Amino acid sequence: MSITLLIKVFIQMAVCIVVGFSLRKSRVIDERTHNALSDVLLRAVLPFTIIASSQYEYSANIARSIVAVALGATAYYVIMLFVIWIFIRNSKWDDNIKRVFITMSVFGNTNFVGISIMSGLMGSQGLLLAAVYNLVFNLFFYTMGAHLLSKGKNSFYDILINPVSLVSVLSIILFFIRRLPVFITDTISIVGNMTFPLSMIILGSMLTTVEWKKLFTDYKSYIVAASRLVVLPLLMMLALVVARNFVEISGHTLFTLVIMTALPAGTMNAIFAEKYNCAPKFCARTVTLTLFFMVVTLPLIISMCYKFF
Repeated sequence: MSITLLIKVFIQMAVCIVVGFSLRKSRVIDERTHNALSDVLLRAVLPFTIIASSQYEYSANIARSIVAVALGATAYYVIMLFVIWIFIRNSKWDDNIKRVFITMSVFGNTNFVGISIMSGLMGSQGLLLAAVYNLVFNLFFYTMGAHLLSKGKNSFYDILINPVSLVSVLSIILFFIRRLPVFITDTISIVGNMTFPLSMIILGSMLTTVEWKKLFTDYKSYIVAASRLVVLPLLMMLALVVARNFVEISGHTLFTLVIMTALPAGTMNAIFAEKYNCAPKFCARTVTLTLFFMVVTLPLIISMCYKFF
């Protein structure tokens, strides 16, 4: 991947975010429309994108990468949920703040930003591996993450009916067993191609609801941003560099695991925090702050990936 391509992806992101922000400010998009667009993205467009990724040509190397990404993502969530809970449990912060601090530090924006970024950077192969990582994200977020934010009120059944989770499983099955006819894949791709612009427009719409005066004044948000965007991806990179000395790991696998770990805090954190009244304003501010800082940190992390991998 060239620097030119990376710049192109970020310019496309910026333009779509500005469009979403402007439409919300001019009341073309209101809260009801915003929620409807989010549902369209999660329930229709994103699933089509993930299905399209399953049509990447089968190879043993990609199959091994799928397994490696799944194992790496699982190890990340198991270890980091435990480590950050240990780190935060004795602090004097409000219990709700602790809960969202843990989820925002661990769970990145793998749905809206991650899949879109990986698609833009690595095409169908990146999209497939990102979908695998996102499947593991869904497993842990809709169980452990939702359990934290809802204070035990959320049902684990939610993961079973989540369309992104179901389609992620289907895409992996299709990758291993069947290529669809060209006219079907072309039709699926037409819908799936809306994922990147639509997700960025939705993020732009979200930015209009942020308390701008408090955005840069809460030190706890900076701790989350540093953990989410710098510390955790660097730890992942270090772990993979060490692991590569013992087992063979493809460059695409390494790239996927690091980049999907280097994303801003996930918007699902804010959605669930608002749903269960678990420090929703702090959560929304922090999610936005990490999105801003990602513009600086993600290109640096990507450059480091190409240097070491």
